[in-house]
Amino acid sequence: MRDTAALILADTLAAILIGHAEPEVAAITARHATGGVPLLGSRAAAPPPMAAFLTGLAGTAVELDEGNYAAGGHPAIHAIAPTLAEVAARPTSGRALLEAVIAGYEAGSRVGHATRLRPAAHPHGTWGTIGAAAAVARLRGHDAARTEAALEIAASLGLATSATASLRGGSVRNVYAGAAAQNGMLAVDLAEAGITGEPGGIAAVFGAVIGEGFDTAAYAASAGRAFIAEPFLKIASCCRETQGALEAIEALLPLDPLVDLLAIQAIEVETFASAALLAERAPVAPIAGRFSIPFTIATRIVQGHAWIEAFSPAAIADPRARALAARVTVREDAALTARLPAERVCRLRLTLADGTVRQVEVINTPGDPGRPHPEGAMREKFRRCVEPSHGAGWARLWDLALGIDGVADTGALFAAFRP
Repeated sequence: MRDTAALILADTLAAILIGHAEPEVAAITARHATGGVPLLGSRAAAPPPMAAFLTGLAGTAVELDEGNYAAGGHPAIHAIAPTLAEVAARPTSGRALLEAVIAGYEAGSRVGHATRLRPAAHPHGTWGTIGAAAAVARLRGHDAARTEAALEIAASLGLATSATASLRGGSVRNVYAGAAAQNGMLAVDLAEAGITGEPGGIAAVFGAVIGEGFDTAAYAASAGRAFIAEPFLKIASCCRETQGALEAIEALLPLDPLVDLLAIQAIEVETFASAALLAERAPVAPIAGRFSIPFTIATRIVQGHAWIEAFSPAAIADPRARALAARVTVREDAALTARLPAERVCRLRLTLADGTVRQVEVINTPGDPGRPHPEGAMREKFRRCVEPSHGAGWARLWDLALGIDGVADTGALFAAFRP
């Protein structure tokens, strides 16, 4: 489990570092980095709660952070962002840092697993406050009772997030995890100051306010499950639910890599309900492109990859990609929805102008718990994120992150990742 946790940490650190290069992240960092603790992956410093916010924002800015199906969201960034802010203020050992990340990941995942969120709610920024508070409480040495008090406060500090913001081009969605990290840290501060939360606040908020139900039996049964051993990890800069279609088109392209874009008459995608929502053909912004199956397929064909640049403003505006995306249709197949959660299926049918039809079915996606990426693929992702700012030093940082258990002083982590 600790090896997987270290891999998730390394992967998230890379996402944070490359996220700081995004213009919006750089701009808000410049505004709020007024001094304080160092920000990992930046030359700036900010007060600890703001450091947690900026780190969470950077970590989700290019849609490369990990997720967890059983938790129903992305627990790592919610736990790691406040952990980094806390250890920047109070340096400790790498072992303590990793244990805090695990504690936060598990606490948030347990609540996410037991919560039935309202359909209009995005999971980012909701139960992530629980994970953030648990991570900080662990670092501060709080016992079970004091930690529970902080979590009850954190339950009331989650966001009412919109699942459709990203689909409509609202990059405010990238703010959700940062705000939850900041509020989780604040929850621990409030508990230490004597502020109290609602007794049973977790079930109250996630069962009736943000969520439509909270399964107390599932919550109790998940104690000790080790959710952190079940992540999904991505090597493409887009929403996980686009990546079944992405793998399907990858499987077809080698058959004729030189096929003229104009020869593609239509692409039809059948998949499960939540993925079928990502059907926008004309995304208005990079984040909307990352949450669009038609555009993800189109930009992959046009750009030759689905890395960060494939979702840049210029790529979003590329008339070739937009014309191709207009020829992609996405629909739900209820039979595929019924196969969840055991199987996440995507069927893709490619029709060429000459009448040739090629089709493929993908069951689950590389990077899923049952189909983990080989270490070489994760190392290459890390290189692509870190090399632009650190050159050949990226390999040393990869080893440092994976070996976090042996780091005596977390200050070395911030020094090493400083651009």
